[in-house]
Amino acid sequence: VKIVIDMGKASTSALQRRLRIGYGRAASLLDAMERDGIIGPPDGSKPRAVLINREDYLSEP
Repeated sequence: VKIVIDMGKASTSALQRRLRIGYGRAASLLDAMERDGIIGPPDGSKPRAVLINREDYLSEP
């Protein structure tokens, strides 16, 4: 989550590069973040929007 917030966008390819993981794992992480309201839904080939900021993330229990 911290990486996505720092980048200001969310994409499978960005997560793959930053975390050195495969496509399936990166896609699962994005799906989980979307379910939790951290990122928005997919919009074609564009990166997903990040819906929370660092302060909101750090203040969650």
